[in-house]
Amino acid sequence: METGITLFQAVLIGLIYGLSGIGALYGFMCGLGFSTLTWALLVGLVMGDVPGAMVIGASLQLMYLGIIAPGGNAPQDPTVATLVSTTLVLATGAPLETAVALAIPLGLLGAQLLILIRTVNIVWVHMADRYAAKGNIKGIYLAGLLYPTLFKLPLRWIPVTLATYFGPTYIELLLDMMPEAVINGLTVVGGMMPAVGFAMVVSVIGRRNLLPFFAAGFFFIIYSGITTMALAIAGLILAYLTIMFTNRNKSEVA
Repeated sequence: METGITLFQAVLIGLIYGLSGIGALYGFMCGLGFSTLTWALLVGLVMGDVPGAMVIGASLQLMYLGIIAPGGNAPQDPTVATLVSTTLVLATGAPLETAVALAIPLGLLGAQLLILIRTVNIVWVHMADRYAAKGNIKGIYLAGLLYPTLFKLPLRWIPVTLATYFGPTYIELLLDMMPEAVINGLTVVGGMMPAVGFAMVVSVIGRRNLLPFFAAGFFFIIYSGITTMALAIAGLILAYLTIMFTNRNKSEVA
């Protein structure tokens, strides 16, 4: 069976998702700023198409800009959505919009998987409590780190491996069977999703004292020809100066 992806590549991508959920690596990934673009880059390295993967990752990044996780429970899992949808699009040569359309249900399924894992993790918490009551340091380590990892690693690794290896064949069949009107509808929806991500970000920064910065950045990009990176650096400097002078004024008043 030819799918455009080898079993070894699928196993690697599944392993990436498995390792992304290990608590011991959480600080490392946060410190390096792992995001949708990072996962897309890793897929590109595995698949041998970094430019194509980064284009897909950039589109998905727009969609997930405003995703937050209140209480630790995210409505979507951008990691699995990016890994699987980027792989499937690269393996099948499907249009870019297909990645965005696939990411939505994949992210929802990933979020349900996270809920399942966290529900089962309660078992390890109570186990660690019992070890703590006995002063068993080794038991606390096993219940707090090793047992959850052994449980969640295959639960994340195997489904993504299967989805990325067998997915391209069924995606191609599905695309061939789908009417053109449905494909056009998915394309429209995919184009709208980045706007939803931007809208969520704007709602977060929609306070009156921050809106002038948002408007200034928009007009700078449109009329000055400045690059996004240059504007981001300028915005970082302005944010620092604003916070510094605001705090200084508060201390002087006090």
